[in-house]
Amino acid sequence: MAGNIAVMRDISLIWLIFLTLLAVLPWGVLFFFMIKGMTKVRWAVKTYAPVAQGKLRQVADVTGQVSVKITQPVVAVRATGAQVDAMTRTVFRRNHT
Repeated sequence: MAGNIAVMRDISLIWLIFLTLLAVLPWGVLFFFMIKGMTKVRWAVKTYAPVAQGKLRQVADVTGQVSVKITQPVVAVRATGAQVDAMTRTVFRRNHT
């Protein structure tokens, strides 16, 4: 009788270990492929990020140059207008006494 209980105990333990393995195995496989994917993403970022950064820096530089070329005449006209306005106010100032 005691031998029969020991056998049932061993079978129960094996069954519980098997069920636990079935519950944990999908998570292990999922994490394995997630880690593999993260490694590939990290490699791609290390490879292509400096290239993209250089191109974006060029775009920013060209954008800055173009914006200066576009706004420079507008600013010059506004500045000249402000100077003319200040001179006319100075020349035609009325003294209120």
